[in-house]
Amino acid sequence: MQKNVLLKGAMTILGASIITRILGFVFRIYIAEKLDAQGMGLYQLVTSLYMLAITFTTSGISLAVSCMISENIETGRYGNSRYILKISIFWAAFISTLVLIALLVFAVPISQNVLRDPRTLYSIIFLAPSLPFMAVASCVKGYFYALRKSFHPSNSTVIEQIAKMLFIFCLINFYISRGDEYACAIVSLGMTVGEVVSCIYIGIIYYVQKKSTQKQNFGMRKILSKILKISVPVQTSATFSSALRLAENVLIIEGLKIFTHGDHIAATGTYGIIKGMVLPLLLFPTSFLQAVIIVLIPELSGASAARKESTIKRACQKALQLTILMGVYITAIFLLFPGEISSLFYKNPNVAPMIKSLCILCPLMYLEMVCVGILNAIGEQIASMKYRIIDGALRLVLIWVLVPKGGVDAFLIIMVMSNIFTSMLNLYRLLKVTCLPLCLNQWIIKPVIAILIPSFILTVIKNKIIEIFPNWLAILSLGLIIMAIYLIFLFIFKCLGTSEVDFLKTCLKSKSKTKCNGKNKYISKQ
Repeated sequence: MQKNVLLKGAMTILGASIITRILGFVFRIYIAEKLDAQGMGLYQLVTSLYMLAITFTTSGISLAVSCMISENIETGRYGNSRYILKISIFWAAFISTLVLIALLVFAVPISQNVLRDPRTLYSIIFLAPSLPFMAVASCVKGYFYALRKSFHPSNSTVIEQIAKMLFIFCLINFYISRGDEYACAIVSLGMTVGEVVSCIYIGIIYYVQKKSTQKQNFGMRKILSKILKISVPVQTSATFSSALRLAENVLIIEGLKIFTHGDHIAATGTYGIIKGMVLPLLLFPTSFLQAVIIVLIPELSGASAARKESTIKRACQKALQLTILMGVYITAIFLLFPGEISSLFYKNPNVAPMIKSLCILCPLMYLEMVCVGILNAIGEQIASMKYRIIDGALRLVLIWVLVPKGGVDAFLIIMVMSNIFTSMLNLYRLLKVTCLPLCLNQWIIKPVIAILIPSFILTVIKNKIIEIFPNWLAILSLGLIIMAIYLIFLFIFKCLGTSEVDFLKTCLKSKSKTKCNGKNKYISKQ
């Protein structure tokens, strides 16, 4: 029974993640076509401020709710699970309301002095009201994840995306002629509408399904203290990282302006291409990885609390291996078809060279995402927080010094160095706390050889295929051929086998309940 529940949850999360990512990607392509590169730069600048507000108000709270309720189901330590949720909602709503008021009161100085672009004013005003709705929804989603009812939070994410897209599709054409300022404001308002609809949906589902219990409610102070203990390290890390990213984005545009001798349009446009077009395209394949992380968090938390070293070690090994194998394949596709992929999704000719330059980061970005997720699940939030802070500070210094002199090329080099730095630190920490050996041969050398063989073969016939078939069909067919040959060689090299299938089955049928214990042997000495 437990196996079926977890398998159903994993498939639900994976399906919703893929649907949401596809919808989001379609939405981004549509926005990029409407706003062009400069408008995308403005949109990304506003989004970086929004992400700072989101991380401060919601980061860690869903994880805390999920962990505490899962533990409470097993032990009854905190009394009624719904009482945990109520306290979490109260705290999240309180913090998010304060941030909402601050954004509205200081919208003008933030747009002028922080973002350095007065055109962001209306976007800030329209985005701020979404924060309380997002905070409350995050708590309720954590509650459902703890109960293994992933269908409802997954649905709410899809509904949010659809509501946002429909709103923007209906209104943006009326405002695009007025300039990027008004078009971005409509996009921001659409994001708020999506959050409101999502919150209303998940709230209705909760009240429809809630059941009365007779368990004793423990003191608010005890529960709130535990919530903060779990969420604060994640929140601090994410908030500080978002603040550094916001400062970084402002410095990038300012540095590019200096490099282009004050050309604000060129600077904002270049920034929009990198952050608004190229990086979302490279990160699009991470839907599967996000689903795996969400499923692994409660299982690894439970295994960590129960000191099941072999379970953690096996799960980490297979998760890392599959992540790297996926990253190698995605990198090869982007290297082989940068121009074709660029023209398929965007009309800007400057996108293709940047795809080719940055696609080598795919394995590193994917690896870091999985490592951070696992570290958070086994109580190593502080370690990943340190690495984010150090990396953010170094990036700021390098951008401030190098981008005004080297322009976009300098920034691309900084991005590569930064991703190598953080991914290796997180990987090293994970290998250390789990006593897992680094398998260079199986994880890196053999997969690279396995992907080079079909890549070289198809390079010879690629141009002829593209001349005959449309871009999308050529990329799809050649990509599937490369994947098939790649998988064959992975099995020949024994990089893939029945053990990977067994790993997924074992992970899904694990009968251990989630327990979040802050004092376990996987918390290292800081």
